[in-house]
Amino acid sequence: MVNDETVICDQEIPGITGGALDSDEGAPGALLLQGDHGAVEFRNLLLTPAR
Repeated sequence: MVNDETVICDQEIPGITGGALDSDEGAPGALLLQGDHGAVEFRNLLLTPAR
């Protein structure tokens, strides 16, 4: 969710992305918030584990 609005829900992962750490795309792993696109700031970030 972003700003209390659902962005993606129950979507199949079609394959690994360019930022993937390995090829096991369904396994729990790191959360990457920003890549190499320049400066960015975050505030009031709340992470809720998936069930």
